[in-house]
Amino acid sequence: MNLTERVRAAASTYCDCINRKDLDGLLAIFADDGELVHPFGVFSGKHKLAEFYGGLVMLADTQLTIAREAAEGRVCTIEVIGVSPQAPDKPQYAVDVFEVNEQGLVKNLSIYYRNFDLK
Repeated sequence: MNLTERVRAAASTYCDCINRKDLDGLLAIFADDGELVHPFGVFSGKHKLAEFYGGLVMLADTQLTIAREAAEGRVCTIEVIGVSPQAPDKPQYAVDVFEVNEQGLVKNLSIYYRNFDLK
């Protein structure tokens, strides 16, 4: 599997793990020094990632759907639609940009949000 295939797989696995609330599976796609750049802050290393995802994201029960994706080399960008049971009529929209290292593990994930549908 080349790096483009690996980064695509990492993005897909990321969404699957969030949907299943599989924190261990989610952490497994990140490098030990992986970093999340998020509107709530920067989270570096698996310990901080576990705190963020386990203490916030997994508790929200949000279900993610990939609307579009594009990948080249080590980078994959996905457009994600998230629906929370707390507000099922108010989907959240995000663009997630994944970058993997030589081993195909996520070294950087940057997430950008918009809170409404522009259509």
